[in-house]
Amino acid sequence: MRTIGAVVLAGELRYSEVPPPPAREDEALVKVLSAALTPLDVAAVRGYAPYAYGKVVGSAGLVRVLDLGYRVTNLVVGESAVVSPKCFIKLALVKNGVMADQASIESSCLEPVPQSLTSSLGLYISLLAHLPLVVSSLSGSSVLVAGCGYEAVALIKLIKDEVKTEAICVSEFGLRRISRLGVRAYLRDRVGGEFDVVYVSSLDPYVNNLAISKCMDSLYISPLVPEYFVTIGSNLRKVMVLSRAKPNIAEALSIARKVGSEVGNMFKAVDNLKAVVESVKYHTHIAYVPPSDSDKTQFGQR
Repeated sequence: MRTIGAVVLAGELRYSEVPPPPAREDEALVKVLSAALTPLDVAAVRGYAPYAYGKVVGSAGLVRVLDLGYRVTNLVVGESAVVSPKCFIKLALVKNGVMADQASIESSCLEPVPQSLTSSLGLYISLLAHLPLVVSSLSGSSVLVAGCGYEAVALIKLIKDEVKTEAICVSEFGLRRISRLGVRAYLRDRVGGEFDVVYVSSLDPYVNNLAISKCMDSLYISPLVPEYFVTIGSNLRKVMVLSRAKPNIAEALSIARKVGSEVGNMFKAVDNLKAVVESVKYHTHIAYVPPSDSDKTQFGQR
């Protein structure tokens, strides 16, 4: 019987040989061209977030469509697509993800992209596709970013020359990372002042709620942050939950080209699924790029 490789979360992370998934109703069977473990995937692996036992991990990636399940009309066999950020939480915690040779993914979670995209650029688009909406709708003169991971780095790089930007970090490592961007960063409870906009990208509820207490107007919640990690006050004019928003793929391509190298430098790149299992012990950002793709070296090594 034919099998495929997959990384499964079942109390711990395991590499398994499993039967190829069928193209289920409302889903597309895809070949994985690149995939990532986001910090939310790793939070589930380390027991910080609840998850469905025995699921395949991986919540972002670039794929090629192999087959279509019943009622799928938004995709075509043979085209490339990226996993939409609006499905990050679902794929990290509930449904089977894309850290496998093949996957069956809800068609509503996939956004078509140009066939010519490299695996690294396609993965950057998947990881960053929600940021154009944030950048285009920012109002006010000051932004506080809660969290210092890859999307915080990307967002700060995009807005710091136009808007007063600061960040609050969970760790000293994150603090140093953000400080190198030339913006002020705080460690947990040492933040001061008030901000027009707060962007929540941390998985630390204390840091999130501390940042929200400094928000005067608009709150944005990352598609990597489940809503139960956040307590929203009643005094805010606008709250945007980005896991509910449709991403802008065309603008995301432009953003990926601008900040992709910074994002890639934060990921540990591996070329086989077994290496994912070992890497997650030491890293919170992991990119899988199969060895058949020559552009895997574009990802930086931590």
